[in-house]
Amino acid sequence: MPEPPSRPVALLAGAILTPDPLPGAIGLVAQDGIVHRFLSDRAQVPADAEVHDLGTDAVLMPGLIDVHTHGGWGLRYTDGPDAARTVLRRRAESGCTGLLMTVGGPPEEMVQWLPALAALVGQPTGGAIALGFHIEGPWLNWDAWVAWGARTSSGRELVAPDPDDFHRTQDAAGGHIKQVSCAPEFPDALPFIETLARAGVIPSIGHTTAGPDLARDAISAGIRHATHTFNGMRPLHHRDPGTAGIVMTDPRVVAELIPDGAHVHPVMQQILYRAKGPDRIALVTDASRFGGFPPGHYSDGDRTLEVRDDLGCWTEKGALAGSGSPIDRDLAVLNTQGGIPLEHAARMGATVPAIELGLATRKGRLAPGYDADVAAFAPVPGARLGGSFPDVPHDPSATRRCVLTLVAGQVVYRRGAGNEAPAREDAELAERFRRDRQ
Repeated sequence: MPEPPSRPVALLAGAILTPDPLPGAIGLVAQDGIVHRFLSDRAQVPADAEVHDLGTDAVLMPGLIDVHTHGGWGLRYTDGPDAARTVLRRRAESGCTGLLMTVGGPPEEMVQWLPALAALVGQPTGGAIALGFHIEGPWLNWDAWVAWGARTSSGRELVAPDPDDFHRTQDAAGGHIKQVSCAPEFPDALPFIETLARAGVIPSIGHTTAGPDLARDAISAGIRHATHTFNGMRPLHHRDPGTAGIVMTDPRVVAELIPDGAHVHPVMQQILYRAKGPDRIALVTDASRFGGFPPGHYSDGDRTLEVRDDLGCWTEKGALAGSGSPIDRDLAVLNTQGGIPLEHAARMGATVPAIELGLATRKGRLAPGYDADVAAFAPVPGARLGGSFPDVPHDPSATRRCVLTLVAGQVVYRRGAGNEAPAREDAELAERFRRDRQ
């Protein structure tokens, strides 16, 4: 017998971004995993609906899709399927409904653990859905920053791009590798980029010393994305624009932006936004395994990293090594400090990555027939930006955080409803992480 229809879920708020503002709409109804219709009046709520009235200060927008995220809460995806499920579930607390598990390592190691992670792709997790993989490494110039004196050698082995290595890892991943970061200065890197493009994978330029001419050549070979723009690239200079200058001015390339305020100053966020527009920027967290942990020092192998008040993850030598900032705080930084309208942030955080991943007919928008992946944001008392940003308690934009997340029509997170991990639990996880590494 066919399954009976699911009970409809009605979300009520003060505004809806689809990502464009939808005048007159105060809510939506989701059923059977899709957006069924919008509501212009509370009287239109179905009698049998599960109703979530989030208040007139709340905003509904498409669920966010993060194409560059390594883990959180002391875990990496590479720690195994159970760890990955935990991270995916927790990521929904900030409004993320889908992501690319960002992993890397020697090809001979990746082929060993990729199959188990690949089994998670597209599966329910009680939180965000894994949409595939972003391979960030090994085909990168890990020591790119040495060229401009940012820090000393990483000590990592540099691995030249090899199409056979890619095909082996893609086979191990069950075809779920969607994006690969690579540095074009390696020998034979341009043919490697062509191989990625022919395979339907998004080639992304990053961790590179490439100058303008080589960056253009890489784009001609198939580069269509830039990994954490400005970071891991030669600093933008008026006589040497480097890779960043080409990324900013070539409309074929989507630029990743980490808007936590630590990785990219709000002024540079605004410059990138004015250069690219909201339809050619993808918001990412570059979340490290320490995302969700309170500020403090944490051991990461042979390194000690500090999560500072700005929620950047800093090495002992003062270099950034990923972020601990959740995407809902990032949106608040982008909106209030970077000056980016919230509806444009919705494009950058949901619509652009959905288009890049070939999901534009299902995800990245709120429209009847689309997947019911929804993030609701509202002012949260006590929320703060941290870092060097002034706390303005009366500014609802600065305190706006995720209060509810819907994935495939199911409420997977509701702030204050008992399915969230309080700050005390996160502090306990952080302390346990420290003890386990002593």
